[in-house]
Amino acid sequence: MLALQDFRSKLLAQRRELFRQAAQTEEDLLWLETDVEREAEERGQTETMVRLLDRLDERAKREIEAIDLALTRIEAGSYGRCEGCGKDIPVARLQAVPTATTCLACGEAGEALKR
Repeated sequence: MLALQDFRSKLLAQRRELFRQAAQTEEDLLWLETDVEREAEERGQTETMVRLLDRLDERAKREIEAIDLALTRIEAGSYGRCEGCGKDIPVARLQAVPTATTCLACGEAGEALKR
């Protein structure tokens, strides 16, 4: 089983890659090489993040939001627990979809309700 730190590293790598796709200047690329936490402490980092987010399409923005939510759940100790039934999300599902917030059964039930 992967440790929470492994999931965190994977999520941060996905996040950096999404931002890298949007980055066009060397300054932006240098900023992305650092391990950026959710709270950007310096004003310059915040402005860079805003510029990069503006360059992303809606799909990438939703993916970054899901990654940030997963990182928050890791910090809060609730990562890997289904928001629907409260049971543990299988590790195989988290490995395939690290941003998953529900087990497969609850996820499918939620999709069925949307139809």
